[in-house]
Amino acid sequence: MEKMAAGAVGGALAILEVMPLKYKHMLAGPSLKVDLHTGAIAEGVLTFIITFAVLVIIIRGPRNALVKNWLLAMSTVALVVAGSSYTGPSMNPANAFGWAYINNKHNTWEQLYVYWICPFVGAILAAWIFRFVFPPPPTAKKQKKA
Repeated sequence: MEKMAAGAVGGALAILEVMPLKYKHMLAGPSLKVDLHTGAIAEGVLTFIITFAVLVIIIRGPRNALVKNWLLAMSTVALVVAGSSYTGPSMNPANAFGWAYINNKHNTWEQLYVYWICPFVGAILAAWIFRFVFPPPPTAKKQKKA
């Protein structure tokens, strides 16, 4: 877990280094734009949707890798646009931590609740519902020879 967080911080720092100066003011990472509980629900729902979409596209989706990548990219962009007025959606706790650490907001309860707890709940629910809607095929039992 700590390696993911360190990677996210490194990624955020790398983005800040390569971004032209005139655009750096636009880089703040995810930030709460609504009240705490609305933001938490939004982040949980967005994470649920992206996780469910990834599972459907990768496991049950088209066989063509190019089409899979396009579907994944379009679903991610659509969810980022949809959630931009709520949380500047992260849909990934490590990503949210990277930007929060850079902006010195990593030690708040808001950060933990909105960007860690609710996405984990959304992802777990998506996996459970995927497993319920698309159960694994039954395994054939081998019969013993007499």
